[in-house]
Amino acid sequence: MNFIDLRQVPKIYNRTHKAFMQMGMGLVAVCILASLLPLYMISRLSERLQLVIEAAKEVGEGNYDVKLHDMHPDDIGELSRNFQAMAEKVAAAQENLTYMSQHDALTGVLNRMGLDKEIADWLKAHPASHGALVSLDLDGFKFINDLHGHMAGDEALRTLAKDLIESFGHEQIIGRNGGDEFVVFMKDTEPEQAEKVIKAFSNKVKTFTYDGETHAFSVSIGYTIYKGDGIPLSRLFHQSDTALYAVKLRGRNHYRIYDATMENLNRTSLGFNLENITKNLPTALLVSEAKPDGKILFVNKTMVEMLECRNIHEFMEFTQGYAPNVVCTCDRERMTKMVWEQSAREPDRPHCMSYSIHTAKGLDKRVFAIWRMADNPNYGEVFYATLMEASFLRELTSDDGECKA
Repeated sequence: MNFIDLRQVPKIYNRTHKAFMQMGMGLVAVCILASLLPLYMISRLSERLQLVIEAAKEVGEGNYDVKLHDMHPDDIGELSRNFQAMAEKVAAAQENLTYMSQHDALTGVLNRMGLDKEIADWLKAHPASHGALVSLDLDGFKFINDLHGHMAGDEALRTLAKDLIESFGHEQIIGRNGGDEFVVFMKDTEPEQAEKVIKAFSNKVKTFTYDGETHAFSVSIGYTIYKGDGIPLSRLFHQSDTALYAVKLRGRNHYRIYDATMENLNRTSLGFNLENITKNLPTALLVSEAKPDGKILFVNKTMVEMLECRNIHEFMEFTQGYAPNVVCTCDRERMTKMVWEQSAREPDRPHCMSYSIHTAKGLDKRVFAIWRMADNPNYGEVFYATLMEASFLRELTSDDGECKA
């Protein structure tokens, strides 16, 4: 027979009740945690996604310097890392596009857009500082292209750009304004210092090498001084260009500083540059080295037509680039002897002679030539000659020597 101590029942009940309560509270806590955990995870995922969204907005506004360091091995982490890589690539591409839009592809210096921006930014940041704006042209650039080819012309431009950087310094603003024109803005420069550097560059012997041969070239330079007076950049360009034109009017291969009196220069002659004049002159022009086998340095359109060639390249191929080959073999020895005898006897005077030429189409023509020898700063002693067909001279003059016109 079992006996139950009824005195222990309340205690057992209390302990059981307490255990059930603890179990219930534990279940409630577990349920609460189970419901909060997804909310927490959703909140964390939302924060990570929000960082990607904010980074996308930055990129959309043109700011590519975004930093996403989400290293979680989930989809959002992979999305963040891929977006970061994309932003870096876009930033690099944008930087490259900006560089290309402001730099000259051929020479590597600034182009006109880059020049305007760099100079304008410097003037804005240093309104009271002094400086100098320099405009330069490569003399006879078309002649270099026509005689040696466009690849040689490109090499001349690249060489000039390197010379400018070497002479004026990397810290200066240097660019190609287009064609054969370059610009240098000398920062924090006084007039005396600017003239010293420009003069040294003007007097420097300039050469470029192409296809194993070295060729000399020269530049014309015009410049103006910025005095910290807030003058607009467009006005500075006008002044340096005006000074450059003044140099061209006086024969090129020199430098001049802008002066207000230059505004009164008669620029009508600028419309008749060397190219236009030589192209349309009715007489043939031939410039060559003053040597027995003198290399041809220049010919005009009429000279090309006189030898019945279609263009300068065909002319140079036909003559092999040497002046004696213009003359018919029947007269070449006599002509060469006369040239050097006359040069030795009276070197500074113009001389004349008549001889035959042989054309590309196999015709012989009698021509009358007037020539003289002179010193050229780039080529040394050269022959300058004008030629006219003898038959044309006979048509122009009557029997007594008077012009029919």
